[in-house]
Amino acid sequence: MRKNLSRTLGAAVACCLVATALLVTGVPGPSQAASHREAPLLAMDPTVDSTDFFAFRSYEQGREGFVTMIADYIPGELPPAGPNYYQLDTTALYEIKIDNTGDGVEDITYQFRFTNKIVNPDIVLDMSAPNKVLTGKGGIGIASLDDPDYNIMQSYSVTRVEKGKSKVLADGLLVPPANIGVRTTPNYEALAKQAVYSLPGGGRVFVGPRDDPFFIDLGSIFDTLNLRSITRTGGYDYLAGLNVHSIALEVPIKDLTRDGKVPTDSTDAKAVIGAWTTASRGTTSVIRSQGDNMNSEMKQVSRLGNPLVNEVVIPLKLKDAFSGLSPKDDAVAAPFVLDVQLAHLMQAVFKIDIPPAPRKDLVAIFATGIPAGAVPGAPSYNTFLSDGKPHEMLRLNVAIPPTAFDKQNNLGLLGGDVAGFPNGRRVGDDVTDIALRAVAGGTPFTPDTNKAPNNELGDGVDHNDVPYLPNFPYVGLPHSGRQ
Repeated sequence: MRKNLSRTLGAAVACCLVATALLVTGVPGPSQAASHREAPLLAMDPTVDSTDFFAFRSYEQGREGFVTMIADYIPGELPPAGPNYYQLDTTALYEIKIDNTGDGVEDITYQFRFTNKIVNPDIVLDMSAPNKVLTGKGGIGIASLDDPDYNIMQSYSVTRVEKGKSKVLADGLLVPPANIGVRTTPNYEALAKQAVYSLPGGGRVFVGPRDDPFFIDLGSIFDTLNLRSITRTGGYDYLAGLNVHSIALEVPIKDLTRDGKVPTDSTDAKAVIGAWTTASRGTTSVIRSQGDNMNSEMKQVSRLGNPLVNEVVIPLKLKDAFSGLSPKDDAVAAPFVLDVQLAHLMQAVFKIDIPPAPRKDLVAIFATGIPAGAVPGAPSYNTFLSDGKPHEMLRLNVAIPPTAFDKQNNLGLLGGDVAGFPNGRRVGDDVTDIALRAVAGGTPFTPDTNKAPNNELGDGVDHNDVPYLPNFPYVGLPHSGRQ
């Protein structure tokens, strides 16, 4: 067993060495603002750094038969970052993966590939250009996704892969530009709505800039838990005012389950799916004449399922390796979940009692799922999906009905809302407060430490700076560069 783990870790480290070589040979530089930079290599490669991943039953009225998955990339986007505004990487492969059998191997994958088209390469500006004025064909401003003033148009394809067979669901879909300002993007909300596309089977997709939906007192957390407040309010949201790029995908439930049906019994093993997002880069590249790259074999350099795992659970020596691992190989990281270093730090800083190792409660939440009957007062609550081995991924029980937008409790299960984290993750779920309490043992799974202050901990930030939407793509509009 030890030899197998060594080979697994060695393979992961090899992947990271490939990523290191790529970084040295010309990937983009660091983001200008610290955000979700959970691993050293990703901190130098923001276009493939996934900031957050969400998966939940759609709670838009009339869409309850669908699952929405959102993968956010590019941390710390500054709204006025022109003339070269942020875009997803045309040389990278972005994927959303679903495991519906519990072995840590994706059974279904949705792939996203991007292409750029430059309308006028002679213009001095970048994404926006007064092309209509210069040609005498109109005024200034991007009014539609095919507007000539949208100078660097980004488009993408969506491909579904299942059982080794690929099917292109859509191609040539347009990404809206950055929310540049009132003159250049005068009606951004209407412009962004044009980028919501229908997919075969009734699903939908959107890709584009959005407000960063995560909220956290980031500076205090990483100042060795020097929190301004250890309750729900009184902190400072360091991500306020920053944007990300969202890849939002809505899929019929039956397209994700192992038997192609919509389960109604939440205790049914077939009701739970696991999901995560990855980004990959080619090991070598050939430059084409139009500037895009043709990549050889793709190597995974980024991965995100549950929030905060790589930041506060995985040790520094394994962070880059974890970014390249598949959930099937997560046994190498199991010891760090069984005895979480952060819990001991919290014990020292907050002077609290913590549950003793091994932390089987955290293994259940993050690595195997919570079996039916384990939650007091909620016997049908079930997120268990595992073949007996740890596989870190975001688990969602698609038989548990969604909670209406205006009825949601952003503490999820800890707040009595079984449709929230750790049953999937909605954009508004306060996963920082939930995670702090879980690591401290302030949950029903560890009754001896389920007491104050363990079960009242928070980072002082309990809401986002921008309202979420009650409908797809759910994430709020991006901040304007003119604000």
